[in-house]
Amino acid sequence: MVLDAKIRIPPRTQGSRKARPQGASAVMRSFCLDYVQKETSRELEQLAPELESSTEIDVEKETLLHTTFDSLSEEMKKSTPMLWTLLSTLTSRSHSRKSNKHKNPLKKLFAIYLKFKGISAKGFDTLHALGLTMSHKWTSNTVERISANCMAEVTELIRKHVWLISYDNINIPFRVFSQRLDNQGEFGSGTAATVYVKKNVAPLSKEANKGLREQRAKGLENPLTTNDILDLATRSAPRLQQHTEYHALRILLAASEFNFATYSEKDSEELQPPPPINQLPCGAENRTLQYLLGSVGTPEASYEDHQKLIIEWLRQLGMDNEQERQRLASEIIIAWCGDQLTIDRLRGLYKLHAEDENSFERQDYGVLVFGWFHCLMAFANSLHKQYLGTTQGRGLRQAFTLLEKRGLLKVLTKGPFYHDLHEAIEEIAAAHILEDWLIISGVDKIEELRNYSPKRLKTLSQKLVKNRASTEGLVLMDIKPEEQKDEQLRQVIMWNRDVLQYIALDHAIRSGDVGLMENILPHLFLRFIGGGNGKYANEILELLQGLHREWTPEVSNFVRHHCWVVNSSGKPSKFCAVDQAQEHNIKDIKVTYRSEGPNVKWEYMKKLHPAIYVIRAVSEHVEKEMGTISRGKRHAIPTRDLDVETLRKSYREAGYHIFTRGRSIERKDDKSEDYSEKGIIKLHKPDFLNRWKQQRAFPRATDEIWGDPDLDSSESEVSRS
Repeated sequence: MVLDAKIRIPPRTQGSRKARPQGASAVMRSFCLDYVQKETSRELEQLAPELESSTEIDVEKETLLHTTFDSLSEEMKKSTPMLWTLLSTLTSRSHSRKSNKHKNPLKKLFAIYLKFKGISAKGFDTLHALGLTMSHKWTSNTVERISANCMAEVTELIRKHVWLISYDNINIPFRVFSQRLDNQGEFGSGTAATVYVKKNVAPLSKEANKGLREQRAKGLENPLTTNDILDLATRSAPRLQQHTEYHALRILLAASEFNFATYSEKDSEELQPPPPINQLPCGAENRTLQYLLGSVGTPEASYEDHQKLIIEWLRQLGMDNEQERQRLASEIIIAWCGDQLTIDRLRGLYKLHAEDENSFERQDYGVLVFGWFHCLMAFANSLHKQYLGTTQGRGLRQAFTLLEKRGLLKVLTKGPFYHDLHEAIEEIAAAHILEDWLIISGVDKIEELRNYSPKRLKTLSQKLVKNRASTEGLVLMDIKPEEQKDEQLRQVIMWNRDVLQYIALDHAIRSGDVGLMENILPHLFLRFIGGGNGKYANEILELLQGLHREWTPEVSNFVRHHCWVVNSSGKPSKFCAVDQAQEHNIKDIKVTYRSEGPNVKWEYMKKLHPAIYVIRAVSEHVEKEMGTISRGKRHAIPTRDLDVETLRKSYREAGYHIFTRGRSIERKDDKSEDYSEKGIIKLHKPDFLNRWKQQRAFPRATDEIWGDPDLDSSESEVSRS
């Protein structure tokens, strides 16, 4: 060893200032590396036969139980002495370093990843014993630290950037393994909340809060009228029809018979979608950050529950002291988003506290925005109610029966009902529109339309919508003499018009075209009041009132651009409604990153859920690094060509899509009402708008009575009195 050291690092005279000679250091390093590589390679080749097992007996009980660490280590000592010595040395040194136990980044990364991938505590302990992860206890404690960091991060971000909050109910079964009087299993009903932050957008000005209060006071005296709503519908109709014409064309291009991929002029500008009315920007810099708050065991059952939830969310965001409440009441605006029931309850609280002592207690800082995803669901349910019909007719029931779509005859709010209904609506719409393409163009097969130029296809789509998918087409049918009217054709035109509006709204949400979404609002309002859905008609009316009467331009733009849809990836056509994003987060809580065990209660949920923001990012990172993300996150959707062709065949056999003079609908249940027409009639009656105005005509206090922020709550109450 002494000789080796002298050859590798030659000695020099004590006190010398000359550079130490290199000696044979480089040569010896190269020699040792080459020797060790060759020797370990030879030893591994020698060990390989001892580690092989026959495929015939490799899964038998005796073979599996024969595999022990002691036997493997003895075999390695005998067959690979050099490799065993190297591994033993490295292992002993790594275990001797305290830093390896607590500072290994890979072990921490895998620990957090595997914790929420269904690995049991015992399986986790085994991986920890192998040195692959941190311990289960360390991971559980770390999740609490991650949660605290996330809450600190979101409370800092909401002071600098645009943000909003949504919440919804969540039901979770809690299991117990030993039943006692004080330890019973339960089906917990609580509430989960999410804060959405856009980092590239500056927050609203401090004057926005004051301006909102002043504008609201003016708006209460100036409610929307019948003429205002009809004027909005009339001005938006041409823009909406332009988009429905594109979707009629898109159904043709997406048909397998058309085979758009091989169409000679597929890149033509004529086949591109119309320019968006008000498109939200995309890109990584425009991503919406989502931070889950700690879920609590308070359900959304009453006004009192919602009052508790507001206080809880503000407390978690650090707005629970008197000073922050005064700042919130005078400088900040909070947008509350949720489904119709949530927003209706919050609006009720806004009215109940109208004469409280200050702006915080009166909740003047809040802006209420209903969820577009639940609105789209209400639209689909409205179509279901309007066009269900009978199995003998040609409505939705006939299509459900023909395509064996089970569970769609009755509207449900749980399970996959909406997903299945949405797919069925799209298939039925495609079948109708493709048949109408044949009628409008005068050809026998869709393949023949491939010979048409893009300009001609676009012209035909305009003609199709005008004659067979618009209110104008219905008017042309209605002015005919009674003996020439065709009720079946009229119903087809009405269905095409309504379903293309539904498809246009769905596409607008996913593409982030908030301008088109706003243009659809007055038409949705007429449909909902005509179809008896007064609750969503009221929500749309409140939103229109806010946009055009009670919100300042700054607040209106804030609601349009930031409170309707979000995009967590920044990719085009990856927008989703805020309430749908909340549903996705609830799915993560209940399914993707669920926690099970005897100690999982609401207290644990409250600590865990803010960490999901980091856990989700860690999961995506690990799967990307390991290449497992290539499997995809979505299941393959079976082609719908057979379903559409089956429907088209039934329509051709019935011949109801071809104009026939004097043809009527035999069964009353097969004759659908025109909800839009009924909505216009109801709107001209004073009942609906008068009732809405009376509900909003309540006095609101303007006082600002506050306690001393340096006193506690009890002293503050005394000082007020």
